[in-house]
Amino acid sequence: MSTRAVGTIGYIDPEYCVSNVLTTKSDVYGFGVVLLELLAGRKAVFRNEEDGTGPTAVVEYAIPGLSAGDLRAVIDRMVRVPEIHEAEAVELMAYTAMQCVNLEGKERPNMIDIVANLEKPLSL
Repeated sequence: MSTRAVGTIGYIDPEYCVSNVLTTKSDVYGFGVVLLELLAGRKAVFRNEEDGTGPTAVVEYAIPGLSAGDLRAVIDRMVRVPEIHEAEAVELMAYTAMQCVNLEGKERPNMIDIVANLEKPLSL
């Protein structure tokens, strides 16, 4: 019987690719990719029409801008400019997504912390 995990490109934990060991933090990585998809309005892996490059991972696309504090460079252009209280909520979501896709699993939050982080934006 095989215990090898199967996953979709773009959602697979980079640590799993190296170690072949799945952890709960592997799921956290995939969830972080989903959060980035929601923020950026892009698929986990997409063709970047803006610069004509080949397939791009949403993590590689979004994290540099988010790390630099430039949320507007990452957020889906179809979304209107957020109101002040909405902007804070989006920033909290972006911060949570960045933590989730950390390359090192031990640096990723657990799901209880993620839920707590995402309840804050809902209350705003």
